[in-house]
Amino acid sequence: MSDEILVFTTIGDRDMAEEHISEMLELGIIISGTIFPEVELVYMWEGKITVDTENKILLKAKGENYDRIEEYIMKRHPYIAPEIIKLDASFGSPAYKTFVAEKIKKNS
Repeated sequence: MSDEILVFTTIGDRDMAEEHISEMLELGIIISGTIFPEVELVYMWEGKITVDTENKILLKAKGENYDRIEEYIMKRHPYIAPEIIKLDASFGSPAYKTFVAEKIKKNS
């Protein structure tokens, strides 16, 4: 079992997405964050198909930091019930795993 996780969330405002990622990096609770700008969310709302635009955020982190990431998102996110999806992950190739391990050591 890997100690690496991916956490997905969404936010409407691009600048706020960058701010949240920057703050989580400074707190040392994530390794990196990726913003997928202007993705479309299609869902049912009050019996009608609705399409909204938002920014999907992918956070890479150590599993031990999940609780702090969730707490950060819940406190800082403008939505009442923000999307938070946690996936256990393996960061892949040996070269990439070494790169991530070295990055964590430098930031610890």
